Amino acid sequence: MNSDTARNEPSPHRIDRRRLLLSAAAGLGALAVPAGARWWAVRETARGPRLWDAADAGGRVVPSADPRGHLYAAGYDGSVRALDPGTGAVRWATAVSTADAAENRGGWPLAEGGGVVCVNSATKVQAFDAASGEPRWEVAVPDWRDFSTAQGVAVAGDSVIIVDGASLRSFDAATGRARWSGPPAVSGAPLVAGDTVYVPGRSAGLLAFDVRSGEQRWAQDGVGFVFDPPVVHGGIVHVADTDLASGRSTVFALEAATGRVLWKRAQQHGPIGPAAADGAVCLIKGDQLLALDAVTGDERWTATVPRGMGRGTSSLTAAEGAVYVGTNDDRLFAYDLTTGRLRWQDEPERLRADTAFTWVSLAVAGSAVYRGSRTGLRAFTALPSA
Repeated sequence: MNSDTARNEPSPHRIDRRRLLLSAAAGLGALAVPAGARWWAVRETARGPRLWDAADAGGRVVPSADPRGHLYAAGYDGSVRALDPGTGAVRWATAVSTADAAENRGGWPLAEGGGVVCVNSATKVQAFDAASGEPRWEVAVPDWRDFSTAQGVAVAGDSVIIVDGASLRSFDAATGRARWSGPPAVSGAPLVAGDTVYVPGRSAGLLAFDVRSGEQRWAQDGVGFVFDPPVVHGGIVHVADTDLASGRSTVFALEAATGRVLWKRAQQHGPIGPAAADGAVCLIKGDQLLALDAVTGDERWTATVPRGMGRGTSSLTAAEGAVYVGTNDDRLFAYDLTTGRLRWQDEPERLRADTAFTWVSLAVAGSAVYRGSRTGLRAFTALPSA
């Protein structure tokens, strides 16, 4: 063999070794990419599509009716805060009441509209300027902490609607001047839809009143005791009652204009909810998330949901193609409203069995879903509408 040729030709052993090493590296790289992608996908799914966290804010959360407005939170510390919906930065904060605020389930009830944000504390309703947080007015109300269901407040145009003791009352949003007072024997949080306010009866039933005049439009006595507020969707009022003796429940669909029963569906035990969107009404019964056709009451799908850990109350809301379930152990689940498929879930770093009592507040606004509880306020990317 020529010596020059021997020097210029690469060694067969070196070629094979180099190729072997390169091939192995390429193979490992090809495996690492999808494995890494799967790991990150699992990690992101376990954490949810988080936007921001605000540990100091929490309790109940209400988005502004104006897309350019604030996000409002009434916390366990007796304060109400206005936050930037996109970043969670606090724009203003003010004390509402500190007496026994931590004992209330989830922070004081609040509502926004007509240029004010109203907070219903234990013994008064306070209105603050929605943009600046400056106090506008306040009205004393009877102490309602012993009520079996939490009191509430609603804003409809330029009217603030509250349940004062056991009577429905309306105030001017700008001045706090009393406008009208309805009949007694109502309880719970009023719901305003259009020009009608719906409120549960003190012991049973659901009633509807004209927002402007306070005139009673109808009363549906077939509905039993109501824990969770009703929802109005597509001209139908959906409400679930509970028999306090047996624990059984019935879900009703009522014609919003007349209160006439369109359909009803018996349940084995009292549910959480309802929530409604996109022609579906959802509720939780035990460890089942159930979706019904809003018009017919026919079952669309069911999905299994965790019961949670520790003490407290789970919650759900539905909007634009999704239903969200917040459990009392700081988890949040997003389900496809059409199929019931779990799209993503969010979990804390460590689930605790001794979770302190918390009431979960959920709200959806634009492209974000917000979860408020004793552990703070968290924002996520909402599921895109179909």
